[in-house]
Amino acid sequence: MGSTQKKHRICLVGAGFISHIHAEAINSLPHLKLGGIVDTNKAAAERVAKKWGIERVFSSVEDAINSREFDAFHVLVPPNAHASVTAECLKSGLPVFLEKPLATSSEQCEVLLALSQTHSAPLGVNQNFIYHPAFAKLRQIIEEGTLGPLETVECIYSMPLRQLSARQFGHWMFHEPKNILLEQAVHPLSQIYSLTGPASEHSTLAGSPTEISPGVLFFGQANVSFKGASLPAHLQFAVGREYPFWQVTAMCKDGSVVADMISNRTFSYKRSRWLEAVEYLISGARIAGQIVLQSIANAGTYTLSISGLKARSDPFFMSMRSSIEAFYQAIDAGQPIRSDAAFGASLVEFCETIADTAFPTSELKTAAPIAKSGNDYEILIIGGTGFIGHHVVAALAGKNKRVGVMARNIHNLSDVFHHKDVTLIKGDATREADLNRAIAPAEIVINLAHGGGGESWEEIRNALVGSARVVAEKCLAHKITKLIHVGSIAGLYLGDPAMPVTGATPPDPLASERADYARAKAEADRLLMSWHTEKNLPVCILRPGVVVGDGTSPFHSGVGVYNNDQHCLGWNNGTNPLPFILVEDVAQAIVKATQRDEVIGKTYNLVGDVRMPATDYIAELARATKRPLKFHAQATWKLQGVELAKWLIKRLSGRNVPLPSYRDLKSRGMTSPFNIEDAKRDLDWTPVADRQEFIRRAILIHA
Repeated sequence: MGSTQKKHRICLVGAGFISHIHAEAINSLPHLKLGGIVDTNKAAAERVAKKWGIERVFSSVEDAINSREFDAFHVLVPPNAHASVTAECLKSGLPVFLEKPLATSSEQCEVLLALSQTHSAPLGVNQNFIYHPAFAKLRQIIEEGTLGPLETVECIYSMPLRQLSARQFGHWMFHEPKNILLEQAVHPLSQIYSLTGPASEHSTLAGSPTEISPGVLFFGQANVSFKGASLPAHLQFAVGREYPFWQVTAMCKDGSVVADMISNRTFSYKRSRWLEAVEYLISGARIAGQIVLQSIANAGTYTLSISGLKARSDPFFMSMRSSIEAFYQAIDAGQPIRSDAAFGASLVEFCETIADTAFPTSELKTAAPIAKSGNDYEILIIGGTGFIGHHVVAALAGKNKRVGVMARNIHNLSDVFHHKDVTLIKGDATREADLNRAIAPAEIVINLAHGGGGESWEEIRNALVGSARVVAEKCLAHKITKLIHVGSIAGLYLGDPAMPVTGATPPDPLASERADYARAKAEADRLLMSWHTEKNLPVCILRPGVVVGDGTSPFHSGVGVYNNDQHCLGWNNGTNPLPFILVEDVAQAIVKATQRDEVIGKTYNLVGDVRMPATDYIAELARATKRPLKFHAQATWKLQGVELAKWLIKRLSGRNVPLPSYRDLKSRGMTSPFNIEDAKRDLDWTPVADRQEFIRRAILIHA
């Protein structure tokens, strides 16, 4: 694509994850300029602005419009806010580029279409996968006509879903059955629609639903056959799968072409003049050649990109960049926008049609209960809807304790959060006003909030250490009787097999030589304990080990590096015992800590009595799941060599990156032995010691 000619000054609306992709893509296009960003969370907007050189930060769309500094908006807010925020932007008369889906209902789509026309404001939807390099090549081959007229289109979309495996059911896509289609199915449907036109006749067969929380069903599979404007099409849609597979096949009169979205490859089948037996040989060799050459090219591009010798050019980024560029090219040329509002509206309408016919609400067993709200609680759990928090709430609610649970998202929670003694508080642990409101009624605070993350030491420190600091400040201000801070053993040095680790072992004294996460965890622990001494902060720090069990993925980073689920690359040879701990045992230790005043001012490591080596853990997991899982032993010095090679390439390309830490790699192997007698004694705590019981709860639960 050529570059646009007019210089556009753009304002982003929304400072979430996707804002970084838009910012990077816009900065790579010479005739586009980032001028502002809007978000009600000013701190989040300022972080994005600082990273991407954005001059102006606004707390409202109205302020950005009134500044008269921009000639386009990119709306990047969550889908349930698309309609209201986009409507406000359209009324300015400026072009709006909106993340998919256009809106969450056909009615909302109609309103936005009308506003776009009334105010002469171009409206595009970022259906970026129609610009994916592999799919763009498929379109090109079809348009060249070398395979004859297009006759039908088929797509298999079978993908993992991180939020599903992590049980993050509060995410918007789980609020009602159609949302998974608006969130995920619009990707392959947009590709099919761009070839066939909108659907008319259709039939759909859905898979069996799962009740993910009381009264809330999730449909993760649907087979959809439909007729486009002139062509039949079929979509096999499934999410929550282990192995990612996404291919679009266009069958033409004289051949077919396949776009492999995962591997970024496009290959075609066509006939030659040879006899059948020879044709099979030639055809196979031709297809193999296409795949091999494209695979080599992709590997070369990836290597050059990560080394900084070539601008970012991964398929997802290129699809985003091309989608944005095409929007502004169309505006400047006065031409139709390929993925305009009408295109986006047709996708939303079809997703609704599929949901109405294939996801019957009559299958709902019960109505979703209404959660309790208010300030009637004695124990507050910050971040209590997560993996560990779920089990802590269950343990406390069963002891007739009045529990408050503060979390950013309180939708679609399990039965335990609807217990009569549990109160839900919607709030963000990074906002002081939310913390003040939540902590004020409590006597005891359990801090399970991880604080978030970042790409630099400054961002990670601000998130992890800053979160611990602000919670501690509010606990002091409201005179709570006890703060249970749940940290991690990552802040300790665990790379010396001759050095036993106890609760009294201090954070890594050379934490500045560690990776950013471990360094921040160590600093947070030191901060809280210094405040205990200097400010009389009534804190107890609990450091869980490698936490496993019901509610989390079995592929834990403490065991090794997973480039994919099937292969675990060990931090060492994998024969030393690892500090595993069942999540139920962690929850019980936290509950015990709330009941004992003598734990104030102390730290305890929560490690179980069953400490399997990584090799044994992967072997047991393979047997339980009947999957071909493999553990690959690695020498730590070899890992360091690989990291040093990466570092050298990046430095030679001009990137200022820190030297990789051998100390951190040694610590990740966790060869230091743990002694947890202090935790057992002071907490009156006994973790599971039976190996078969551990396997049942930690591993067989995933079978």
